[in-house]
Amino acid sequence: MEKEALIIDDLHHKYNNQKISKWILNAINLKIEKGQLLGLLGPSGCGKTTLLRLIAGFEYPFKGRIILNNVEISNKNRILTPEKRKIGMVFQDYALFPHLTVLENAMFGLKDKNNVSRVNFLINIVGLDKFINRYPHELSGGQKQRLAIARALAPGTNFLLLDEPFCSLDMHVKLKLRSELPNILRSCNASGLMVTHDPEEAMSICDKVAVMCEGKIQQIDSPIKLLENPKTIFVSSFILGNNILKLKKEENSYSCCIGEINSSSLEVKNNINFISISPKFIFIERSNDGKGLIVSKEFLGEYFIYKISIKGETLRVRTKINKNFDIGDKCSLSIANYSFFYVFPGAYKVFI
Repeated sequence: MEKEALIIDDLHHKYNNQKISKWILNAINLKIEKGQLLGLLGPSGCGKTTLLRLIAGFEYPFKGRIILNNVEISNKNRILTPEKRKIGMVFQDYALFPHLTVLENAMFGLKDKNNVSRVNFLINIVGLDKFINRYPHELSGGQKQRLAIARALAPGTNFLLLDEPFCSLDMHVKLKLRSELPNILRSCNASGLMVTHDPEEAMSICDKVAVMCEGKIQQIDSPIKLLENPKTIFVSSFILGNNILKLKKEENSYSCCIGEINSSSLEVKNNINFISISPKFIFIERSNDGKGLIVSKEFLGEYFIYKISIKGETLRVRTKINKNFDIGDKCSLSIANYSFFYVFPGAYKVFI
């Protein structure tokens, strides 16, 4: 039995056939095992939605192929039509039929309207069994999204595409519903791909996360491995929220805008150009002679985040709430003791 639910092999795409045009998707390769939920994570414009459309069957790939449950469903010359792919789509705006009840919406994709056993099972799984006669306008946002998931799975679908499924929900409902999604998929022996631009959302519930930037997948890994071993500058910045600072080699040491970096580990590294460091590992001190200037300040409950301009670069620093500074204050910065950072190229982890 094949263990992969979805295989994407060397997929390329652009919106015209001119050789000089830019790739929207460039050499995309990924596998989703049966029962897995994979998060497709990246900023707006990176190609996430285009990849979703290709998997759904709304576009022909320029090059490469897509295989679902051991059946090739897309290549440059042929695509299986969307309705024959047995893929469920869950949209951020729910796309429910306003004139149909909960039960009627959930049954919409069934060929045999008399076989409602799976629909009843799904309605119970998503907690809507007491609302089957209500219409969409009588449901909360979270209930609408649950109904959209049930409708997508009802026709016997075992693969879901979820396009920013929680972005329209308030925080409390979002946290509750996203924690339920993996259990819903497991209950139906289904796999899924969830598109999101929110790292926390992808890292919290997905088995693996594929990080995209400018049409390419930068890294595919488990959430823990992404946090512990970011392979590229973009991943360390987008996932970890790290500062990316330019490195300059002196005669026997390296320095950045914060100052000289004292670590014997750097002596054996060659051709490194950047340092990636967490805002929590930068020590800030008020100083009239300091080279840094605080340009913005955010209060985030347990800590402050300061944006600081220093030597032509801008970086973020995190402090405890008892360490309070004001916008316009001058300051000096240094790397905290007993911390670590990454250097690139190479993605080396360096301890202080």
